[in-house]
Amino acid sequence: MSPLSVFRLAAVMEACTWAGLLVGMFLKRVTHTTDLGVQVFGPIHGVAFLAFCLVTLVVAIDQGWSKGRTLVGLASSIPPFATIWFDRSAEKRGLLDDHWHSSETSPTARQRAVCWLLGHHRQALVLFVIALAVLTIVALLVGPPAG
Repeated sequence: MSPLSVFRLAAVMEACTWAGLLVGMFLKRVTHTTDLGVQVFGPIHGVAFLAFCLVTLVVAIDQGWSKGRTLVGLASSIPPFATIWFDRSAEKRGLLDDHWHSSETSPTARQRAVCWLLGHHRQALVLFVIALAVLTIVALLVGPPAG
C-alpha cells in the first residue's frame, strides 16, 4: 500500500465513524429516542480518530511534511469530515505520493524508523495495535470529550 492509499483509508474511516457518531448524537440529543448510536459509535470513532492520528504521523514523516502541515493534518480529525478535505487537499498539493520515500539511508532517524516499519509488516502491525491500545486506554482513563 502506498502512503496515499493508507492515508486515504484512514481519512475515510475516520469520516465514516464521525457520520455514525453524529447520527447517534442526533438520536440521543434531538429525538431523545436512544443513546445506542453514541454507545456504539463513540468508542469506534475514538479508535478511528487515534488510528488516523498515528497514520498521519507516519505518513507525515515519510512524505517530509512540515510541522505546520502535520499539525493541520492532525487537526483535520477534529471537525466532522475534515479528514476527507485534508486528504484531497494534500494530494492536490503533491504531499501524498504513490510511493514511500523513507529508506535505510534517509537523513533522519524518524524516516529510517518508518523504513524499518515498512520492511517489517508484521512487527509494524503489532506495534500499531499496541500503540492504538495504549492510546485508547489513556483516552478511557481521561474520559470522554466534553459536551
